[in-house]
Amino acid sequence: MKNQIAVYFLLLLIFVSGSIYNFRIRRQCIYRVRLTKPRIIILIIASLIFCAIAYIGGNLWENYLIAISASVFIISGVVGEGIHEKGIYYQYGRGILVRLARWKDIKDIKIDTNKNKLKSFKINTLTIFANQYYSSEDINKINKYIGS
Repeated sequence: MKNQIAVYFLLLLIFVSGSIYNFRIRRQCIYRVRLTKPRIIILIIASLIFCAIAYIGGNLWENYLIAISASVFIISGVVGEGIHEKGIYYQYGRGILVRLARWKDIKDIKIDTNKNKLKSFKINTLTIFANQYYSSEDINKINKYIGS
């Protein structure tokens, strides 16, 4: 029982601290990503899956607490992306914490102004397909910001 409580607290600590990290980055971004309908649907489905797992796992309040904190953690990773004065925050691979690509390391940024989308950029020799959507006003400002 003590081991189970320790695992609950450890998971809760990881999810809450990761969420705080991602939401803090979102607040600091100059230009924040816009959530698209497919991403919103995926986030809702992920949250429902976590709640279903909590229900199947014994229908205890502790399980729901972990499920809700895990859902918030997943959501924070998606909304944490954006353009920062230090560089571009993006999700890399399967990671949930957002990473920073510094302006000095970024080359060859591709922006699709018709779709209001930051498509990709290069860090040294690695191409990152960010697929970040912004508002139409922000994408024009981003073009000017990057161009200067």
